[in-house]
Amino acid sequence: MSILGILTVLVVLSISTTIGPASATMISAPLPIPGNLVPQAGTGSLGIPLPLPNLGIVSIPSLPLSPYSVDQVQTGLVVSDSLTNETKTQQQLQTNPGYWRYGGDAPAEKAPYTFWKDIQGLHIGVQSPANGTWAGYYAVTQDTKAMLFHSVITTPDQTIPSKSNWYENGMYVQNGTANVSYVVCTSNTSIVGTQWVVASVQGNAFGATSENVLWASPMTLTEPTTRDCTIITNGTNYLKVILDGVQVYENNNLNLGMTHTPVTFLEPQTNYAGQLLSGSYKNFFVTSDVNVKVTNNPSLAARVDLVEPTSSSTGQVVASAPVDSSGTATLDIENIPMPLQAYIQVYTSSGIELATTKSPVSLYGGDVYSVDLKSGLNLLG
Repeated sequence: MSILGILTVLVVLSISTTIGPASATMISAPLPIPGNLVPQAGTGSLGIPLPLPNLGIVSIPSLPLSPYSVDQVQTGLVVSDSLTNETKTQQQLQTNPGYWRYGGDAPAEKAPYTFWKDIQGLHIGVQSPANGTWAGYYAVTQDTKAMLFHSVITTPDQTIPSKSNWYENGMYVQNGTANVSYVVCTSNTSIVGTQWVVASVQGNAFGATSENVLWASPMTLTEPTTRDCTIITNGTNYLKVILDGVQVYENNNLNLGMTHTPVTFLEPQTNYAGQLLSGSYKNFFVTSDVNVKVTNNPSLAARVDLVEPTSSSTGQVVASAPVDSSGTATLDIENIPMPLQAYIQVYTSSGIELATTKSPVSLYGGDVYSVDLKSGLNLLG
């Protein structure tokens, strides 16, 4: 049978989950990227390190020196789950799944699987019923209107002792309908070693129609088995992936084929029958955007800075943006690890501070803050 034929069978077997109490749409689990389609030498790109920006050092004065305060009016954090805050067995998670739903094609394949949570994270294990037969099991979110998706992914072993077999463990952002179009950040482990892969797949309700390996690290015996992964995508043409603070892929001219609000899968998949291998996940969060907006700035405001404290009296400016004609400043933090702990400070064109948060705030993409002009009237009056 061809790869496409195999994938078609797998997608039929994997239809098992209804997402969200208000949605009757049946979706299919993401299909594996066959390991032999990923070059073991990688793609040749080392990525672009993204150190915390340093736009200058400024003082952090106390609030009474600033006429206006700055307050949050909208959060950009759509979903947040540390996955380390409770200990539950598989039976307990099945009985009370909470936000997540669990499923996969492992039961239909009569493949061993398990999942549980503890203070180390969410763990999902799966084993192929026979070498060459793919099986997977997953935790999946509800429909999530978002742009940035994050988790820390750990794959269990550096190698598996079997030729022509693979173990994959990743975070998939997938179209929330029956077609299987998705983007993924995943490990790929074989007898040679482990590599990390960024890929996109387009599909329909019957299977995958195209698979694209967009970036891959070399498959080695020294590749990290834990990676901090951030996927930023609009589901149509734009994709950026950041691994451990290094931008490994960015493209705004893709055809990703997502036509519906996405869901996120945390899933290991394997065609190796030698043992049950468990992937682990923690620090999962999703944000609505990659920008922080500060609105309602006073007429004298010229710019807004995000300032990460470096001492009790000074801080490092890590993002800055001008105030536009509507009184709004839009600050891009997509390359900065979230949450960013920083002051929001508003300045005139001559550098006089007009407004600040009372203390550092936890910033996520999509957050909206507003300058409280009434506080200024009280302080000045």
